[in-house]
Amino acid sequence: MDARLRTRFEVEVISELLGELSHYQLLGLKSECAQDEIDVGFRNESRRLHPDRVAAGATPELKGKANDVFKSINEAYRVLRDPDLRRLYDQTRAAERGGEEDESRRSAESVRDPSKAARTPKGEKYWKMALQCWEAKDYTGCKMQIQFALTFEPNNETFKEWQVKAQAGLDAKKKDTGGAGNSYRIRLG
Repeated sequence: MDARLRTRFEVEVISELLGELSHYQLLGLKSECAQDEIDVGFRNESRRLHPDRVAAGATPELKGKANDVFKSINEAYRVLRDPDLRRLYDQTRAAERGGEEDESRRSAESVRDPSKAARTPKGEKYWKMALQCWEAKDYTGCKMQIQFALTFEPNNETFKEWQVKAQAGLDAKKKDTGGAGNSYRIRLG
């Protein structure tokens, strides 16, 4: 996929998910990251998703979404770079997650039936799309949908296992087509 098109697609998706993504997810970090990793995460994501990268030829709506994403990345950085604000943010998130269901029961259920692996409505939405891609042998789509599901359920072991399966399926498919992503590629010479 073209890099500019990929960036536009990412901006669209992230814009849709802004209300549900944590500050850590916006910066591409794990919540237990070291304090000095926050600067690196901010630089990477702000450069990658900067509004100027989607501005050329974009609709005013997409430009607005890109600005919203960029503002959210800056807000996440403002909170996480300050150790006191970060600690307060982490405490607030922990209090919000306090009422989750028993993980062991859900994990055992998901091993028997992968369609029940999701624990959140948004995770379930993308997980179902991933399973549909799996059935259609669209391993690239499957991996992408699992990655979206993981933004809502980063500790879901079933999602992680299936992501490995999708990568293996993609690798096998590439091997069958001689490494070419397009099976209709004409080889000259």
